[in-house]
Amino acid sequence: MKTKQRVLLALLAAAVLLGAALWAVTRSNAKAEQAASAAAEGSIPLSSFAAEDLEQIEYTFNGETYTLQYSGGSWQLAQDPAYHLDESACNTMRTALMALNAKRSLTPQAGEDYGLDSPQLTVTVTAAGQSTTLTFGAENPVTGDLYVQKAGDDAIYTVSGNKAACFQLDKAGLFGSFCPTGLTASTITQVAYTLADGTSVTLNAVSEPTESASSAAYETVWRLASDPAASLAQDKVQSLLSALCTYATAQATDADLSACGFDAPVFTAVVTSEDGSTVQLAYACGTDGWYLQVEGEPSVYTVDTSTVQALLLTENDLLAQE
Repeated sequence: MKTKQRVLLALLAAAVLLGAALWAVTRSNAKAEQAASAAAEGSIPLSSFAAEDLEQIEYTFNGETYTLQYSGGSWQLAQDPAYHLDESACNTMRTALMALNAKRSLTPQAGEDYGLDSPQLTVTVTAAGQSTTLTFGAENPVTGDLYVQKAGDDAIYTVSGNKAACFQLDKAGLFGSFCPTGLTASTITQVAYTLADGTSVTLNAVSEPTESASSAAYETVWRLASDPAASLAQDKVQSLLSALCTYATAQATDADLSACGFDAPVFTAVVTSEDGSTVQLAYACGTDGWYLQVEGEPSVYTVDTSTVQALLLTENDLLAQE
């Protein structure tokens, strides 16, 4: 019996030692992975600040300078305050600069400009009243890292090549797609519109009893103001409502309205929502595509062809097929 107990104790001790060894190896591997990750990202600080301290990011890309001002959790393009920015893209830039580290520090070699004489990108970030300017030069053909110089520092640094990718956006790339009309299809109660040839159509949302056995059940049905008894293709009406709520793909705050076709719009509408508010819209065909303008706003928005096609319906087009 004692011999069996000694064998069991020996096996238990061996298991404990094996577990301890496995834990040590796992911990060592985790530390090695963390060290490798830190090395890949770099450990030499170039830019560091708290998110709430950020005031502005200014960058020059392809010869154009963009100044992104940050306040109260929102972004604004200083050169065009009415421009609708992609908040996610701006936040990505902020994150990239909050803890930007270099991998290596180099002493500049004579006759080598590292691509900094004609930089592909220059970024100045201002946080808590302090500004840091970083100039991104050429790419190292072997490592893929970028050469960077910090204003006021003679050293040349290298950073991971993906650190500059989020800044490679022109004005169009900074646009944040959204619905300029501010409409929601489910809350629209009336659409009164006019086509290019002068044809006018008014659609009303009407609450009617369902065809089910329960007389207390009602549903919203769309009807023509000119012929309430006419049966409409409700799917076409819903497509029209969805088109009125579509997202824009681009924005111009200084567009030539004539060049955009607004001298003769193909579709104008007054849309009423259930709270009684109204929105006046105009769609037109210009030299480069289809455009939307919302009354009271100076901007012109680019929309897809399919959006406008869903709107250009006469009363006959809306009738249900027998």
